[in-house]
Amino acid sequence: MESLTFSIALLILLLNSFAFSLNSDTDKNALISFKKSITSDTNAILSTNWSQNTPVCNWIGVSCGLKHSCVTALNLSRYDLAGTVAPHLGNLTFLRYLDISSNSFVGILPFELSKLRRLKVMNLEANSFTGEIPTWLGSLSQLEELYLYNNSFLGKIPSSLFNNSKLQTLQILRLYSNIPSGSIPHVIFNVSSLREIRIANNSLSGRLPIDMCNNMPNIKFLALSYNLLEGQIPSNIWKCTHLDVLSLSFNNFSGSIPREIGRLGMLTELYLGYNSGFQGTNISSFFYM
Repeated sequence: MESLTFSIALLILLLNSFAFSLNSDTDKNALISFKKSITSDTNAILSTNWSQNTPVCNWIGVSCGLKHSCVTALNLSRYDLAGTVAPHLGNLTFLRYLDISSNSFVGILPFELSKLRRLKVMNLEANSFTGEIPTWLGSLSQLEELYLYNNSFLGKIPSSLFNNSKLQTLQILRLYSNIPSGSIPHVIFNVSSLREIRIANNSLSGRLPIDMCNNMPNIKFLALSYNLLEGQIPSNIWKCTHLDVLSLSFNNFSGSIPREIGRLGMLTELYLGYNSGFQGTNISSFFYM
């Protein structure tokens, strides 16, 4: 009996070892494919450091899990890289952190990245990505922070990105300084986990929903400036009780500025200037209600 138990334990150990080895090879192949998609490596960082003769976990910008050799983080921010994102990056199935911001990547985001189901942070800011904002981002069920700003994404912000009930862990959303148009999907205001929404400096139009703060108990930073939004600011803005920064300037809002703004006890910054149709109001009086 003891011999059988020992044999089973040994078999499990061997299977786990084989699985980790297989994952390690998959990760290395994925990163080698990513390296091949780089067209410019000005500082020769990847060309000199990412060698097939050294373990992946020793490569610059790569971090691995403590219990296994699988890649859990890839941080290549500000490395002066140019090229496209290889679809093979989606094979890093244990990846939790992806940061390739402030480089010169171009092209569209490959659908294969939708396989990164453990991803918590995706930072692609300050590149030259194009195409529509992918709807498959909504399938990243553990995503907490999404940074897509300062790119050239166009089209509408897909409502399906927020319709997915799985995407209820998202806390930070930064889409500003792109080229999206159309209205802001109302379902974005139903993601109760959101703490920060920055979608300023785009070409978004339409009206804000009258119930926009009914389901946003955690929102602290709301920046919608430099768009084409119109209509009135919803009076239920006071329900976003944790708001620290509210920026709605440079739009086409009209009507009366809701006095309920004065009930935002944690508000430290308020930007409402350069709107086309606000009726004259002494905003300072709001805070003596």
